[in-house]
Amino acid sequence: MAREFVSILQLMTVTDWLGVGGSLATILSVLVAGYALWRQLGVLRVQLAVEHFGDHSRRFLEVMERLPEEVHDPAFCLEGRDDAGAIMRVMRTYFGMCLEEWYLHRRGYFDEGMWNLWRLGMHDALAKPAFRQAWERIASDTLYEADFKSFVATEIALAAPARA
Repeated sequence: MAREFVSILQLMTVTDWLGVGGSLATILSVLVAGYALWRQLGVLRVQLAVEHFGDHSRRFLEVMERLPEEVHDPAFCLEGRDDAGAIMRVMRTYFGMCLEEWYLHRRGYFDEGMWNLWRLGMHDALAKPAFRQAWERIASDTLYEADFKSFVATEIALAAPARA
């Protein structure tokens, strides 16, 4: 077998060698281009994650700014408030954002570190009576996926209640 290979090599002309060299150069070029594309996609993925994180953070802050300071009070009661409707509109936006983050996490669109950061924020919110009371209303009148409702119920059970 080795002799046959040597015989083939001896029969090759300069043109044959140039063809082999050209083919190897083409293969090498494709490999380098594939690697560069793979690296660029990684950079793009990071840029998109940072952009999403910044956008979500901005939206979160806007939501929190629209809520009255009393929602952080451990004795908060939504029932009977004059501004209950306005608070509920903001709470619906908040839980819609939670759904978005939950869904994107389930689809694998961002890493565990980012998800854990959002989840910690949800725990902080769900430990407060204002958010728990709002969720009770929202869960009863909004058509959310059963898995998301189960997720929120679990998070409420895990979230430490607000301290008085």
